[in-house]
Amino acid sequence: MSTATAEHALIAHQGIGDQFTGVYYVEQFFIKLTVNGKEYTDMVLRDKSGSRSVKAWTKLTGIEKGEFVFVSARVEDYQGAPSIIAKNVNPEEAPENLSNYIAVYDDAGDNVELFDTLQAELTTLCANISDDTPILLVEEVFKSGKLFATFIAAPGSAKPHYGRQGGLLARTVRVAKMAHNLAGDYDLTDVEQAVMLAGGLLHRLGSVDAFAFQDCAPVSTLKGELLGSGNLSMMRLAPSIRRTVEAAQKDGKTIKQDTLIRILHVIASHDSACVKPKTREALLLSSCVKNDDDLVEAMDFIANDLNEQEEFTAFDPATKRRYYRGA
Repeated sequence: MSTATAEHALIAHQGIGDQFTGVYYVEQFFIKLTVNGKEYTDMVLRDKSGSRSVKAWTKLTGIEKGEFVFVSARVEDYQGAPSIIAKNVNPEEAPENLSNYIAVYDDAGDNVELFDTLQAELTTLCANISDDTPILLVEEVFKSGKLFATFIAAPGSAKPHYGRQGGLLARTVRVAKMAHNLAGDYDLTDVEQAVMLAGGLLHRLGSVDAFAFQDCAPVSTLKGELLGSGNLSMMRLAPSIRRTVEAAQKDGKTIKQDTLIRILHVIASHDSACVKPKTREALLLSSCVKNDDDLVEAMDFIANDLNEQEEFTAFDPATKRRYYRGA
């Protein structure tokens, strides 16, 4: 029988002085020793609001990483920072409904509309340059309802910001929109803009294979770890390119090889991991990808910093600085 009789409290929304209960996913589980040599339990628990460290001043048994637990806890003040201390912890069966545990990206519906808007912009650009290659490829990739449904629900990362349902879509349209909005400022031609926008809508395609949810946590898949999102994108695109060429020949349309190669270059060089960007459109998209990645890393660090009572966050080793949040 379930011990979780109270309403679930989102763990990352609890502040100093709060008492709460809920069922949480065990992301990490350790038995440690105090300075006096007494055993205690140190866990990292997760729900859709994020992950938090939780301590129990006793050695807990029968609990393992990857399971669920019912917790009754209080948030105490430890040197000005919140510290969650569990008063009661019991193993719990995995909930049938994981809606409290898998985070959903905000404005998912708006991002679907934005994807459609960007695709319409691409159609207009293709008409202006009398070259349908970019839009034909994008339409061929996403004409499968099953793939598109997977694409708009998939996580875009194993990290917090995009590691949510709809994270891949959000990551894709944010970068594509940023690059599209800047294209005029850098005097990109309509051809360059069409190539870049097609590449922007397709550059994260391999993430549908690279990331997934394991229980309720976003993780890198075996394919993602061994092949990387960029290579997986190319593998996904190969059959779509063949079908695009075959369909165009049937309909009496022409696929321009130069345009196709430039789109693939934008995708292959978007993170500069394997290929350096060598066209203006590829330079702009890769810059937007880096800008987004850097901002998200910093925003995640600030959002998850526990020194909420301090003017500055803890030191971020990735960017070698502390962030000022105000007095």
